[in-house]
Amino acid sequence: MCGLCPHTTAAVTINEDADPSVREDILRQLKNLAPRKGEYSHLEDNSDAHIKSSLLGASQTIPVHEGRLVLGTWQGVFFCEFDGPRDRCFYVLLK
Repeated sequence: MCGLCPHTTAAVTINEDADPSVREDILRQLKNLAPRKGEYSHLEDNSDAHIKSSLLGASQTIPVHEGRLVLGTWQGVFFCEFDGPRDRCFYVLLK
C-alpha cells in the first residue's frame, strides 16, 4: 500500500502510536526546528508548515498482508496537518 498526501503543508508518517507523549514530543521538536514566526521569505505566512512537511515527507509505503497493514506492534500511521484546519485529500494505492 502506498499512501500519498498531495499537499505541500501536510505530511504522512509512521511512528509510535501507543504512547501519546511520543506524538507530543515530535510536534514540540518540529515547532523548535521550524517555528511559526521566523526569518522566512514566503509571503503566505506558512513557511513553517512547508518545512515540517518536507522533513516528514508526503508518502509512505506499507506492506499489506491478508488485508491488513503490516506495521510493528507500536506503530501507527499519522496524517500531519501543519497549516489548517483545511480540507485535504489522501490517496491510497493498493498494489
